[in-house]
Formats: sequence, C-alpha cells, structure tokens
Amino acid sequence: MIVEVLFNEVCGLSGDSQNAEFLQAAMPEAEFVYTTLLEDPRFVHEDVDMLLMGSMEEGIQRRVLEKLRSHKARLLELIDRGVPFLATGNAGEIFLKDIHYITEGIQVSGLGFFDLQVKTDLFNRYNAKVLGTLDGIEIVGYRSQFSFWYGDNSQNYFLKCDRGEGIHKGSKLEGVRRNNLICTQILGPILPLNPLFCEYFLRLAGVDAPAPFRDAAMEAYALRLKEFKDPKMLFNV
Repeated sequence: MIVEVLFNEVCGLSGDSQNAEFLQAAMPEAEFVYTTLLEDPRFVHEDVDMLLMGSMEEGIQRRVLEKLRSHKARLLELIDRGVPFLATGNAGEIFLKDIHYITEGIQVSGLGFFDLQVKTDLFNRYNAKVLGTLDGIEIVGYRSQFSFWYGDNSQNYFLKCDRGEGIHKGSKLEGVRRNNLICTQILGPILPLNPLFCEYFLRLAGVDAPAPFRDAAMEAYALRLKEFKDPKMLFNV
C-alpha cells in the first residue's frame, strides 16, 4: 500500500495534514510518501493506492495547479481507475473548470474534471460549520474560505447538507466527487473528526481496518454530532 501526500509542506493548512497522520495510524505497514512541490509526484512514474492533498494559500494554489496540469492525463487515468483521492479545503478547486481570483483580477483554467467555476474574494472570508450525509454516514466539519463554487453538482456532490451550506450560499450539496476522487471545502482533520468516514475512505482503497483510537474517536464523534444537531447551534458565522 502506497499513500502519496502531495505538497504537504505548503498544502497542510488548518490541520489538514492530520488526515495523513490518522491514516498512517490506521495502516502502520503502508508506505507514506510526502512529495514536495519541487519533486515529480510518485504517481507519475508508478501506481499509488491513495492520494491526499490539503488546503493552501491562493498564490500556492496557482503553482500547484500548474504542477499538476502537466500530469492531467495520468491523474485522470488514476481517478477513473478508482484510486481514492481526498482533496480538502481549497485543494479541490484545482479539479474544477476555472478559478476567478476576483481580488487580484486573475482568471486561470483548472484541470476541468468538474464543470464548476470558483470565485475567490480575499476581502470576504466565510466561516461556517457543516453537517451532512454520505451513504448514510453523518459527517461534521468546519469551513473557513474565501471562495465559493458555482455550477451544477447535483449529479456528483460529496455531501447532502442537513445543516449548513453547500458549494455556495443557498446550496445544500457540498463538494464534488468523481469515482473515488472526493473534493470537499471542509478543512482541518476531517478524518479524525469523523471515524466512520475514515473507515469508509479506507474501504475505498480495499482496506478493512478500524479508525485509529476508535473508542475514543467514536465517543468524541457522538458528542460532536449532538452539538451540531442542537437547534441553537449557529452554522454560519
């Protein structure tokens, strides 16, 4: 089992790097490869079993996009083959059609795996919580972002939101998914916060293993679900 963590030195904001550490605790025998932005990704030259990429600054995002653009065909091959790939925060925007950086007056083409547009406004930060459902699994998460996504994700969303917003204000469908490529604007350690989703993601790679520290993780998860379901809880700050 080879797990490649892409550009963790610049793509691990808001605790996103903890997802890899949590998976490593679940799969101690797996090889975790931490590829830097200055290196060719491992997936280019050989098969990997799982990919992870976390949140990043907007200037770095454009550099990461150009880095991956030259490997678009290979990425598409792996994704269509079903290799699990979790992209959190603004990492998933790289796979959309284009990104419009309103503040800087820049527009760039994304990899185009999804027909959605990103609008990023650095003068307007959006902080919120999300409670959603994936295949019967309740998922909680946090968002802190400058961007929203626009377009139709009704056929390929990640979560159906029970509380909180989806890809933009008024939407109830969060993120996008293509086979096992999951792009979510939820950031931070989504896997430690959601042990059932962690186990679900592991199964996508053919790994039948419990989430690390499962009893404690499930106890914390139950308390968090209760908090997120409290009608007094404010979701959009």
